[in-house]
Amino acid sequence: MENEAIFNRIDARLDRIEKLTRKTYRQTMPEMPWLFAAIAGVAVVSLGYVLYPQLPTEIKDVIEPRVDVAQNKFYSIGQWFADYSGNVDRSYTLPSGTLTIISLTPLQSCRWRSALLARESSGNYQHTGNQFGYFAGYAMGAESLAIVGLVKQSAFDDAPRHVRNGTDQTAWLNNPQNWQLRGGKQAFLHDNLLQDRAVTVLANTNIADGFKSRVLLESQQEKIAGFAAAAHLKGLTAAISWYARGKDSHDANGTNTSDYAAMGEASINKRSNLCAENTRQVPSWLKWLEVKN
Repeated sequence: MENEAIFNRIDARLDRIEKLTRKTYRQTMPEMPWLFAAIAGVAVVSLGYVLYPQLPTEIKDVIEPRVDVAQNKFYSIGQWFADYSGNVDRSYTLPSGTLTIISLTPLQSCRWRSALLARESSGNYQHTGNQFGYFAGYAMGAESLAIVGLVKQSAFDDAPRHVRNGTDQTAWLNNPQNWQLRGGKQAFLHDNLLQDRAVTVLANTNIADGFKSRVLLESQQEKIAGFAAAAHLKGLTAAISWYARGKDSHDANGTNTSDYAAMGEASINKRSNLCAENTRQVPSWLKWLEVKN
């Protein structure tokens, strides 16, 4: 009898605890929607990791860019908390002049352009274009030209899908009506300085977004140059994915984002005949020595 009374008291206490728990749950649930949203988010993401590898390639190709954008956003949010805790400064100084890249010197900017020019067109500013329509010295396309203001943004937004995704843009770029620049494509092709300025503006636009995404620091000049080159090849999202998460990608020709990143990083420390290197004069009797920077 004594044991039965003890068990009855325990059962009564457990019932009371359960009732209080349910009451607390009902009271707090409306005040904590973020908690339940987070739980649901974790469940969806976990399910995605399980199912994603099993999807057909065609579906993956469609959703992968959106997945990359989402993962990059999560990286930026996490990095913001880390920067806030560590008091990390992600600001940068605006460049002086139209040919200077953010956080690089004028000489480094010139070296970066020289390396990109050699890679894209073997130094030919008048390159008429490849099979996809990327043309001129830096192999720029409709989207890049719209970003820098040489092509009408409204015309690009209304362009056919094959123009907007860069798979067939030759005919569209041949139409002067789509250009903000008087003379259109031919005027751009025959203006080397304008091409230099255009690719610099494009690089600075991408770099500014790189700082905003919290993958760049002003002191990391090689990384900044690599980021700009990677974005030039495959776009901003691919550059962020590479530098934030180490996720590589490639363009339609099979060129990896990481290859352009490495080229950009190395470029600012390599001398170029196209840049004013200010080589110091060496006495003739010392010319047999290798003179380095």
